[in-house]
Amino acid sequence: MKEQQARQWAEATRVACKEAAQAAFEEALMVGLCQEGAIEAALCAIEIVDVDAVKTRTIAFE
Repeated sequence: MKEQQARQWAEATRVACKEAAQAAFEEALMVGLCQEGAIEAALCAIEIVDVDAVKTRTIAFE
């Protein structure tokens, strides 16, 4: 993997993690979790981001 590809993958992974965390946080608040619970849900969402799928999408756009 070239440096540019690695950077694109890293950036795409960062975006995917941010989107997953934000969506999980908002959903957790909507279902009534406290803020601490919503933060925990957001952190768990980051843990399950499929980085292989992110890599596949990143390479497909080249």
